[in-house]
Amino acid sequence: MSGHLEDLARVIQSRRGADPERSYTAKLLADPELAQRKIMEEAFEVCLELGRSDINADLVANEAADLVYHLMTGMASVGVEPSTFLAVLEERRR
Repeated sequence: MSGHLEDLARVIQSRRGADPERSYTAKLLADPELAQRKIMEEAFEVCLELGRSDINADLVANEAADLVYHLMTGMASVGVEPSTFLAVLEERRR
């Protein structure tokens, strides 16, 4: 799994400095407040899907993917590498 996150992190980094009018990721990187709002929005959408009485695993997965993307972009905007939070998860496992 971490390989996928590292791939996503590379794509996000490749958008740094791109035209925010042409790249949604560049727009998020250039506007931390927008990134924060999107993280909150996507987290709420995951919660809504998880709270349904008729849970659809595909919808949960799609919303979770949106959340991970926005979270990774937000972390990249402040210089947090995937390896940093993966190390925290690893430490918590012990």
